[in-house]
Amino acid sequence: MKKKTREYSLSQRTKYYIEYIYMNHNYLEQRMESLFFYLALISTATGEFRIHTEHKSLVAAVGSDITLPCTITPSLPATGLEIRWFHDLYHNVAFLLKDGREDRQQQSADYRGRAILLAGPDKGNLSLDLRQVRLSDAGEYHCFVENSTAQFDDEGIIKLSVVGLGTLPLVTVGLQGSSVTLTCSSDGWFPKPAMFWVKGNGEVVPGDPSTKRNTSSGLFHVKSNIYLEDASDGHLYCGLKHPVTKAEMGVYVAISDDIFPRASPWAIAFWIFLILSLAGFAVLAWFFYSKHKEKERQLQEKDEYAEALRREVEWRTISIKKESILFDPSTAYYGLLVSPDSRIISTTDVVQDVPQNPERFDTEPCVLGQTAFQSGVHYWETEILERSGEFWSLGIAGGSVRRTGGQRECPEALIWAIRGTNEGYLALSAPPEPIALEAGRIQKVGIHLNYDMGRVSFYDVDTYRHLYTFTENFTEPVYPFYYVGPGIAFSLNT
Repeated sequence: MKKKTREYSLSQRTKYYIEYIYMNHNYLEQRMESLFFYLALISTATGEFRIHTEHKSLVAAVGSDITLPCTITPSLPATGLEIRWFHDLYHNVAFLLKDGREDRQQQSADYRGRAILLAGPDKGNLSLDLRQVRLSDAGEYHCFVENSTAQFDDEGIIKLSVVGLGTLPLVTVGLQGSSVTLTCSSDGWFPKPAMFWVKGNGEVVPGDPSTKRNTSSGLFHVKSNIYLEDASDGHLYCGLKHPVTKAEMGVYVAISDDIFPRASPWAIAFWIFLILSLAGFAVLAWFFYSKHKEKERQLQEKDEYAEALRREVEWRTISIKKESILFDPSTAYYGLLVSPDSRIISTTDVVQDVPQNPERFDTEPCVLGQTAFQSGVHYWETEILERSGEFWSLGIAGGSVRRTGGQRECPEALIWAIRGTNEGYLALSAPPEPIALEAGRIQKVGIHLNYDMGRVSFYDVDTYRHLYTFTENFTEPVYPFYYVGPGIAFSLNT
């Protein structure tokens, strides 16, 4: 008997294939959801997490509010976590949350009342709301989270650019001799905008621009003058263009023919006489002014010489017994290279094969000196040999200073030091204080320690200038301390 065979049409077979793929797709989708759930449980149990920032760079206008987005996956309870938003430097804290409680003591004064955490780690949202943005807020913001129990941390970085969008330009009209003067001005710009004049026929007219920066707000006031001799040039446009946002604004102005002056010969003669008279008075005034300024210059030179002599005497008094110290290779970070005589230390791209020990800094490029000071008066000098970069610190540190994890340089962390950056110099107090210099960069630093009096002072050896003094009641031995940034090399002078 001949067996019957079942035949399917092409459309029926296609339908069965689609149903088979759909059923298996749902199964795979369920398996993937289960896998993600178990991975989340494992991450929660081990304390591991990941920090994500939605944007790598943002732009905000002065005076506006902006949100710096940051998320944590998986969501975690706040207990055991330190959530630190800091601006450029680790110790410049914009917002700090420890174990679910806001810490305002370490928060920089510039951010108090302006930086607010929108949610928390239990919601998976660590975004920071920054209000009333200032020019000084520009830079890199780090969303840094550390689980001290699990010894795990992660961070995300967002670069914030701050701009001033400026006001609508104002045009004023005046007369100068036989010309009509137009002055176009505007406030509240950053960076400085491009300013231009355009005639009614589209021709660009060169102006006489000037710029003035507000010392308190840091914003620019811009102004441009243009001089018109002919009534045919009376239709003009004053425009400004922002260099970052590329936004343009401007105003049109039309000058009536009647405003252009008609000079007479008598008026010309009067103005010539007036100009010559003013020139004569100006010459006499300049003569007396130059004599007065010469006397002032001589007095200033005497005062500067006396001050320089006083500083030199002070420095020579404390540096008369200069001590010789050496770097301690057993404390040096793996990315630092110590010379065989232990007098020079520098950064290197090659990780050093050195033994692991609890005395070594394992995260930050730091090193201590070999000498421990626990009494008496001491003085030593350090020279900055190389500085292809400009980020370093030097001073003293307590013997029990933290050697593992991120390092916060301040007296509370048993570090008394000064720091050099591209923007200037800081005393790493809490909060940091700027160090004013007359000119140039520091090449050699002298450190004077009076352990019993609880004072450590820093000097610019080349100018004998006193830089800063910390006062502290030392309770344990202290060591010379160095943070060696990229491209930096230190030398210990004998």
